[in-house]
Amino acid sequence: MSFFALTLSFGGFAQQFNLGKVSFATDSVWTISGNGITQIWSDAVQTDSCSHKTSFDGGTWQTLIFNIDCRSNPDYKGDLFSWRAVNELKDKFCPHPWRVPTRQDFVNLDIVLGGNGQNRFQQLVNADSGQTPLDNYINRWDGAYGGNIGVGGSLIAQGLWANYWSQTEDDATSVRILIFSANGYINPQGAFFKNNGFSLRCVRDN
Repeated sequence: MSFFALTLSFGGFAQQFNLGKVSFATDSVWTISGNGITQIWSDAVQTDSCSHKTSFDGGTWQTLIFNIDCRSNPDYKGDLFSWRAVNELKDKFCPHPWRVPTRQDFVNLDIVLGGNGQNRFQQLVNADSGQTPLDNYINRWDGAYGGNIGVGGSLIAQGLWANYWSQTEDDATSVRILIFSANGYINPQGAFFKNNGFSLRCVRDN
């Protein structure tokens, strides 16, 4: 995977955030195919200069925005990014032919992995009961329960929840995301506030 020297600079903010070199966690790609749908996914996005702390710039708990737009996520693939970073630097995080996934990309992924494109909570089954869509997110798509950064700046739910950004805004404060959890919850078109930090994987067409 090629690397990109990347400096974060946002209008209206005096400070520049240098994230250094951006890459995918590994060179592996995942071709997900079925039901007339084929997608190719990268591994999680990471940088070599992610901050270990996160601070905020005023506002309410719904409108807080990151002053530091990346946080390392020890023991889990990829780093955690703010929506601001993903939105403004999507072409650098996911250089052509890659792109930040849309809500529909996650819906299509869920369908290929045996779901219905909708949110649901499914009872986990044992191995001799057959493969579940949740198993497929971990095995076929190689997802990771990387958790997220909460509005207080701390790492939350590592090992329990997976949260991945899309580029599809829901409204002024929220974005559509992919969510799945170790206890069986799956939502390929969830909505969550922009003031959190989530994982990012890139997609491209076959």
